[in-house]
Amino acid sequence: MSGTVAGPTLELTDQPDIAARSWVLNGLAASNRAYVDEPGKLNLAVLIRDQRQGDILGGLLGWTSWEWLRIELLYVAPERRGAGWGTRLVRAAEEEALKRLCRSAWVDSYSFQSPGFYEQLGYTVFGTLDDYPTGHRRYFLQRKLVGKAQAPSTTDDRA
Repeated sequence: MSGTVAGPTLELTDQPDIAARSWVLNGLAASNRAYVDEPGKLNLAVLIRDQRQGDILGGLLGWTSWEWLRIELLYVAPERRGAGWGTRLVRAAEEEALKRLCRSAWVDSYSFQSPGFYEQLGYTVFGTLDDYPTGHRRYFLQRKLVGKAQAPSTTDDRA
């Protein structure tokens, strides 16, 4: 059969090129714009820095978008834990989120990390994944941001 054009095929890869990722991302973004405005994502970082050496001793990374704060990463050096730094990082991010007109915040945490830390800060679980990874659970937590961020209800600070 001459002149026959082969139909689409599936390609499986663990390393998609930039053009493929951009094509999928741009197509999805264009489709989403029919329902919601562009998110206007703005990065956010709160760092604990040693004043003498300038070394980073802990930090929170996230962003704000669609009136939500997303806490993506939170880490405090082991020697600094238990002194309230995790709470201060979260509260500083929430304060900035309020300045950016955010209404809520969300985070995810594993059972071997510290979902209880976020619950003590007023976050509530809205979803879980069991056995992710095997033998553990992944928690998704959220909190409404109203006015000034609430003071922590306890001094327990495992993050």
